[in-house]
Amino acid sequence: MDLFNNFLFPGPRCQKTIRTIYITLYSLPLSERIGQAKIDRQISNLSYNRKAMEKKTEQIHADQWLKDVAAEPEIRNFKPEEMISCPSCERKSPPTRLKCFYCGAPLPVSAAQSEFIKPQPRKMETWEKGFNLIILPNAHPCDDASLREVAAMTRLEKEDLRKLIETQKPLPLTRADSQKEAEIIQKRLNEIGFESLILSDEEDLKIETISRRLRGIEFHEDKLVLILFNSDEIAEIQRRDLSLIVTGAVFERRIETTEQRKKRQNKVLETTETSADQLLIDIYTPADAVGYRILSGGFDFSCLETEKGILARENMRKLADKLRAFALKAKFVGDYLQVRDVLGKVWEVEEKRDSRGLQRKGFGRLDFGNVTTINNLAQFTKYSRLQRHLL
Repeated sequence: MDLFNNFLFPGPRCQKTIRTIYITLYSLPLSERIGQAKIDRQISNLSYNRKAMEKKTEQIHADQWLKDVAAEPEIRNFKPEEMISCPSCERKSPPTRLKCFYCGAPLPVSAAQSEFIKPQPRKMETWEKGFNLIILPNAHPCDDASLREVAAMTRLEKEDLRKLIETQKPLPLTRADSQKEAEIIQKRLNEIGFESLILSDEEDLKIETISRRLRGIEFHEDKLVLILFNSDEIAEIQRRDLSLIVTGAVFERRIETTEQRKKRQNKVLETTETSADQLLIDIYTPADAVGYRILSGGFDFSCLETEKGILARENMRKLADKLRAFALKAKFVGDYLQVRDVLGKVWEVEEKRDSRGLQRKGFGRLDFGNVTTINNLAQFTKYSRLQRHLL
């Protein structure tokens, strides 16, 4: 065996011997130099392979990344009485599942059976309705073992999870497509030491309901008169009822591409990218979960009177300050831009792609046009209504 290894991976001592054997058996009289060069190259390759194998062995033992890899779960057999019968197809599924293995219908999971379930929520699309698990500020430090356990349940990277916890603010931790799965995750988090709450997209955050946009505001001594956008409707808010003011910004990118399809391949001919942003303010009352919204575009800043400036961005800041001074007891939240990157790990920005169809470019030439729009309006709406729910 040692002789075989020495032949495959020759060391410095046996290289000369192998070279002599090769020259004796395979060198040709007419091309002695060429044959010698080939032999030297083969011996050099063998030596390189040996060094590469030794280096690879050292790297395998030196790598520390395996410590963060979760161990494979132990395969467990369940008794027939422990299996869950699906109410839809009447077939049996293991108690580690929340949905039927065959038809996908929700399973009636009891409290005892929920102990077997290891929640791993799937990544949901931005348009899907689900249940949001909001982690509350934790005063106790979090160790690496707890971070790895929470990251495995929420499908977040450990460093992203650490940044989210270090903000010490109520932020979304994960999304689940069923309330039962969200409750199981909440229970596991409580066992680790994290407090959390569950908010539904439809019932609590009401993401399907659009905030009422304002065209103008009139400040009176004890109330606000709100003028709705594109309408003659007027609403009033008493000074004591103004409970929450949330400020933020909306960013939108628009990418237009023109492609040429030729021989089943798409070739990008032209790309145009534009971006825009504007500030906005949401105001809420205790009885209103939807609130009113002020966008810098299309708003009449006459309410600022002599403080009114030329730029809309300056006027929005002055308006926010005037609202805070009007309702001193109202809660003010203006940290959306600071937590926006962390929010994007769970509440992703909305991306929509539309086709512009065929476009005629010159004589007998047809190109395809696409428009991709990316904006964070839905993300800010969720964050704004989360603040209202926390009142």
